[in-house]
Amino acid sequence: MNILAVGAHPDDLEILCAGTLARYADAGHTVTMAVFTDGSMGDAHIPPAKLGRIRHEEAKNAAAVIGARLLWPGITDEHVFPNEAQRRIMIDLLREADPDVILTHSPNDYHPDHRHVSQLVFDSYFQKGLPHIPEQTRSACRFAEAQIYYMDNLGGIGFEPAEYVDITATMATKLRMLACHESQFAAMSELAHTDLKELVETQSRFRGIAAGCRYAEGFSRCGAFQRGLTKRVLP
Repeated sequence: MNILAVGAHPDDLEILCAGTLARYADAGHTVTMAVFTDGSMGDAHIPPAKLGRIRHEEAKNAAAVIGARLLWPGITDEHVFPNEAQRRIMIDLLREADPDVILTHSPNDYHPDHRHVSQLVFDSYFQKGLPHIPEQTRSACRFAEAQIYYMDNLGGIGFEPAEYVDITATMATKLRMLACHESQFAAMSELAHTDLKELVETQSRFRGIAAGCRYAEGFSRCGAFQRGLTKRVLP
């Protein structure tokens, strides 16, 4: 299968679904990690142009840990909107990845970039298979009934997982991928008073308790017409 994870910022996917992506990669599936923004606004001291380059390199290093392809549309950080221009970018992104499974942010996540990426994925899902959408420039379209799963929220607030993935065997890989985002650790500590490693370990352990394993990631399936599911596709 083709697996696509779409996150708003560099490090979102590592925090919320890297263990699952590692399991897909270990099973031989094709994994694509798409980071919609350039992450350029996420530090109080490093200028945006420099930070964007740093975050791009960190994202490439993290994807390389599991042999994933990285897509980097480069939308300015903190400027994601569910508008026509960005929907066309998302349609192209979905066409290029040609996914059977899509993992993305929950619609009720805390950050507007997260929520708007979620909306863009949902809105673009059907349109990616329509051949006459104007100004679409990448891969030829194919209408495929990909299954959309929403990732956990940061802190699990307001999120009720419907399915869990046991990531006990890939937890170390998840942490290696997260560690590639070196610039994020100091910034998150200063701006959000958050220890990223502690956050990931605690949330993964908490979801593991609910799932009956050591570490887990939780997901909620998007329930909508033509997004139906008759079999489990999560690992």
